[in-house]
Amino acid sequence: MTFRVLKVLALAAVAVAVAGTVAAQKAEPTSGEVLGELAFVDEVDVTVVNVDVSVRDRDGRPVEGLGVDDFRVFQNGVEMPISHFVELDEEVIRHRVTAVAQQAAAAVPETVEEAPELPEIKPVWVVLFVDHENLKALDRNRVLRRVREFVAANLDEPVQMMVASYQRSLQVKQPFTSDSREVTAALRDMTMVTGGRDSRESARRELLRDIQEAVNRDHGSEVNTQEGARLDMRQRVAAYAAEESNELSLTLGALRQVVAMLSGIEGRKSLIYISSGLPMTPGIGLMHEYAMTFRDQSILSLRGRYDGTRLYHGLVSMANAQEVSLYAIDASGLETLGGYDADAAYARDPTASSIGEKDYQASLRYMADGTGGLAVVNTNDVAGGLERISDDLFNYYSLGYTTNVRGEDRVHRIDVELTGKADYDLRFRRRFVEKSIESRVQDRVFTSLMVEVDDNPMALELAAGESAPGSGSQWLVPVHLSVPLDKLVLVPEGDELVARMVVFLGSRDEDGRSSEVQRQEHELRVPAAELEAARSRRFGLDFRLILDEGRQRLSVGVLDPISRQASYTTAVVTVP
Repeated sequence: MTFRVLKVLALAAVAVAVAGTVAAQKAEPTSGEVLGELAFVDEVDVTVVNVDVSVRDRDGRPVEGLGVDDFRVFQNGVEMPISHFVELDEEVIRHRVTAVAQQAAAAVPETVEEAPELPEIKPVWVVLFVDHENLKALDRNRVLRRVREFVAANLDEPVQMMVASYQRSLQVKQPFTSDSREVTAALRDMTMVTGGRDSRESARRELLRDIQEAVNRDHGSEVNTQEGARLDMRQRVAAYAAEESNELSLTLGALRQVVAMLSGIEGRKSLIYISSGLPMTPGIGLMHEYAMTFRDQSILSLRGRYDGTRLYHGLVSMANAQEVSLYAIDASGLETLGGYDADAAYARDPTASSIGEKDYQASLRYMADGTGGLAVVNTNDVAGGLERISDDLFNYYSLGYTTNVRGEDRVHRIDVELTGKADYDLRFRRRFVEKSIESRVQDRVFTSLMVEVDDNPMALELAAGESAPGSGSQWLVPVHLSVPLDKLVLVPEGDELVARMVVFLGSRDEDGRSSEVQRQEHELRVPAAELEAARSRRFGLDFRLILDEGRQRLSVGVLDPISRQASYTTAVVTVP
């Protein structure tokens, strides 16, 4: 909710240069609306910042009945007066959704008396992200069965769910839907998928055995032979850490893609990440095993090289910027320490084994704790954890406070306290990211590459022409974008009227590869004497895009910087 306070000053003419990497030609001008002799030069938005807070007791159960006086909210360390407060639970949400549906069906607002008194319910968007590259086959089906039960129990308005998978590339297996049958079918199709985690786990266990065999060989061997074996093991540990670090970077890149996809969606957004854990520091368990086996602590210097904290911090910061809560499910359950299985030939150092196992959970906790989510770990049955996630979807306190924003991209720290109730657990988003209007438009363009965005008040039209061969497997694709001139604000400059547009354009192929969203500025000048004749025409822009072969989805967003109105449209093209 935004209330705008405008400072209006005298108009100053500003020349706008055309930016970007693709060429655009102007079509003939069309009609428009005259703004007058003033322009918006400075502005301050008074925005309501909403913070959803989950409150749990020591047993993890939702705490009900708290009032506004029980909470304190801080932004950047400064207490903010709470201006909006509501307690929500599943009964209230379902009642509100039913009331709205009945009201819409009857087309008479008075037929449901309770509806105007009930709080507005935000849409709830949930992405089920199944990471096959980091999910052991033996863990997969056991956990996905519970996830399907979670879907059947919770997928109803206002919830929408999507199924995404990662197996060397990100794929959307089921777009957002409120049909639980479609979501469970997509999850059931994954029961035979196998990624790279099992092979990496086999390589790790083989390396552990080789380390133990090297140190348990005949002590009568020559010293240089023992030294050669030690150096070989060190190199193999470093190589394993490097490979796992590369896999981690790719995995977190896929997670960032999904978070970015959610950026332009309004409502409560959650991502449930399902895997057998991720390394916080790739190879750390093997490094400690080597160090303790060979009594060589120098290998621990590799920790800094492969430490993934920076990557996780970037993901958490991005999720907070897009108001996405991350939930993590560790499908590995309660495991024996690696190397202590019944078939283990040699006993491992318990400290090294513990460090390695905990490292795979530390990352999940980091992602969840940093975004107000929850990590489900150390359990063979994730049903209880999924129930707590369900509670988060439907049982929470919505707190709101007003703050002045300048329309710039800035990060604010948020903290919430309960007065006199220190034994309760609070989870909430710890960052509020103030975004410029251009950042919000760019986010929504990226979102519309994977999610339908029905928001086209400027009546944009996007069409692709015949492809022409480019270099290699790439093609040059002409694209034409048009908008009625009467949807743009025209500002007088001398004997001309000027409309300006900021255009954002992106593409995504069937394999999930997305381009960077490009930004361009364009202007249209109409002689004042020709305005009436131009009113019925459309203003067009022509682009030449370089696209790979295959089916491509194009998304365009247009921002009128004067009226601050934005509009979006998409097109699907097959190249060539």
